[in-house]
Amino acid sequence: MAGDHPGVPGLGDAPFNAGGRRAARNQNDGAVEGDDALDRSLILASVARDARLDRKFLLLIILAAMIATLGLLQSSTAVVIGAMLVSPLMGPIMGLGFGLATIESNLIKRSLVTLAAGMAVAILVAMLIIWLSPIKDVTPELRARTQPTLLDLGVAVVGGIAGVYAIMRKLSGVMVGVAIATALVPPLSTVAFGLVTGRMDFALGAALLFLTNTLAIAFAATIVARLNHFGPSLTRQHTAMQVAGIVVVLGILSIPLALSLNGIAREVRARSIVQSELNRLLGEGDRVDSLNVRSENDEVAVDGVVLVDQYAARLNDELAAKVRSELDRPGRVNIVQLRQQTNAAVQFEERLNQRIATLEQRDDDSRAILAGLTVGELLPRARVLIDGQARRVIVQRDREAEGEQVAAAIDRIIGSVQAGHPQWLIQNGSLTVAAPAQTE
Repeated sequence: MAGDHPGVPGLGDAPFNAGGRRAARNQNDGAVEGDDALDRSLILASVARDARLDRKFLLLIILAAMIATLGLLQSSTAVVIGAMLVSPLMGPIMGLGFGLATIESNLIKRSLVTLAAGMAVAILVAMLIIWLSPIKDVTPELRARTQPTLLDLGVAVVGGIAGVYAIMRKLSGVMVGVAIATALVPPLSTVAFGLVTGRMDFALGAALLFLTNTLAIAFAATIVARLNHFGPSLTRQHTAMQVAGIVVVLGILSIPLALSLNGIAREVRARSIVQSELNRLLGEGDRVDSLNVRSENDEVAVDGVVLVDQYAARLNDELAAKVRSELDRPGRVNIVQLRQQTNAAVQFEERLNQRIATLEQRDDDSRAILAGLTVGELLPRARVLIDGQARRVIVQRDREAEGEQVAAAIDRIIGSVQAGHPQWLIQNGSLTVAAPAQTE
């Protein structure tokens, strides 16, 4: 069914009243109803314009996909939020919602084509960036978009209601908040990441999140638009069928979301029990360095590292027994115990490090002093005696053999080296020849 909306080109030629209420009991009521119908027609014109597939839409979706993908790879929340603001996908989604409310086949078709094109372009652009990127690690921002729950469905529904209100009241600031609350492009980039890296669980989870947000926003827009008299006056049976269809679709979508939420809730409860029991089993001075609790099929897997003063031989067995009794599920526990250092051990290690640093510094000073004194080969290496323990250097010289000019040059060299190492003592020594032994 198509209608003729003033200012909405291409939505059909049959006469249609946007408000769905032709009858007017008097002229005043007719004038008010006419103004309301005109306002609704202008709103529909704006929605239809935002749902068009044009160059501006393609440019914005490409930029949004690039920003979102780079933000996810470097796990930057601010960059990902920027991609949400640039994304134009809210336009065709709102167009789909208003199209379902007014039963406008042209608007529904236009919105679906634009939405499908935007999805394809976003995924292809993200796949290209991820394929070219040397970094393909799983970041927290990527992982956060792979496990949608009923909470995400609730956020999308409320966001759709707020979005319709913002459109009807022309509140651009509210649409900014809706775009941030209901992420659309980041899940598509996560789908691309899963396809490129072979992580199909990531791709399916992110696709479910995108589908949840899209349908919830569109259906919320449909209901709010119908309540504000957009579309033809349907019979109660038609309205009930429309509402029932929306409820059924959202109900089917809620099944995997509820299962995901239940799994997350079980992991949170398991972690809380493991954390509490582990703290009880550890000693007063012991502490948990790292702890990872996850569900693997019907088993609770616990891995971690604890710093202890004394080794507890039955720590893993006791913790596994507590997990089985509290959660009624088998537990696999692998807690590594490391002996933590006492204060005396820490002090001894600090003194040892200081001693090693001092010896290394003496060796460095000795090499520097020797290199400085023997520069130019005026002093042979054999005539320089170095006592590193006492930080003392003796230079054996024969001034008569050196001559006046060479002696003066050596004095300048010794003075320069002494100035550079004031903590060392550099002295001149006499070069004497040992007397031959007397024979009787």
